[in-house]
Amino acid sequence: MSNEKKLHVRYTLLALIPLVLFFVIAGGTVLYSPHNNTTHLISFFLALTLSIIFELLIFRFQILPNFVELDKTRQISLELEQGARLLVRRDLELTRVNDQLSELDAAKAGFITVVAHQLRTPLSGVKWTLNLLLKGDLGALNEEQKGFLLKAYESNDRMISLVNDMLGADRVESGSLNYSFSAVLFADVAHKVLQEMLPLAKARKLSFRLEPEIEHLPQVYADPERVRAVLQNLLENSLKYSLPPGEVVISGKAEGTFVRIGVTDSGIGIPRDEQKNVFERFFRAENALKLETEGTGLGLFIAKSIIKRHGGKIWFESDENRGATFFFTLPIVKFNGQLPRKEGTMST
Repeated sequence: MSNEKKLHVRYTLLALIPLVLFFVIAGGTVLYSPHNNTTHLISFFLALTLSIIFELLIFRFQILPNFVELDKTRQISLELEQGARLLVRRDLELTRVNDQLSELDAAKAGFITVVAHQLRTPLSGVKWTLNLLLKGDLGALNEEQKGFLLKAYESNDRMISLVNDMLGADRVESGSLNYSFSAVLFADVAHKVLQEMLPLAKARKLSFRLEPEIEHLPQVYADPERVRAVLQNLLENSLKYSLPPGEVVISGKAEGTFVRIGVTDSGIGIPRDEQKNVFERFFRAENALKLETEGTGLGLFIAKSIIKRHGGKIWFESDENRGATFFFTLPIVKFNGQLPRKEGTMST
């Protein structure tokens, strides 16, 4: 039985009480004084008055409040129903908008990919021609000519790097970046990256230091080329935004089922009010732009996506003018997992 039907039954029973009271008083008077008309009239009048008073009291304190509450409940139910319809309509509108945004995003990504591919070919051709000129294969050049060509060569090289970063970010965002996971010793990756970046560090009068714990880290389940790209990006940033003389330190520690890697520098740091945007596409802090005008702002966005694909996380700790430490985690290879841990010596 619904609540409304229950209330109607209750109100009917309450309404019958005054009627029963009237018949009890009036009937009792007739039975006890069958020949006294005056008593009959008084008793009938009294019974009627009491019945009306009792009926009014029941209506005022029992029926009316419940009807008011029932009316409120109906109003709330109506509002909820209208709200539900509005939510459904909003959901449909948001779905349509989201579909439109997805289409626009796909069109934008396609445009970037096409433009980047179209740019890379002529830029590579320009690089090859400039390289021939600088080597003297197309004729002797004086020092002034070499200086101008070298600047053009460096600018062209930066454009190629920008195009590659744009293509890399597009592949990351579209999920088309290929991964090849295996058991990897992070120390091997670190040594190779440091060896490649040592000339840049020397040119900037900075140095690297690899903490001893790196050599004893367990194997991680990772794509060595992608991990290498992450570490290279963090080290390049440390070198770019550190003032000589300085040192960039790479540390590592096994924590539970993950290995935590840290890259620490004593550079310009990241302003606190800009830290929330560090991993956004194309973001570069104001102090970074003043120190190093060149840069795409895509490196950390790509690094975060790569680490996330590995099941790890990436974060940082920094204060402006006090350097920064970027951390990232990689899963340790499990004995009973997809890949057994291979014992062996670590390259140095």
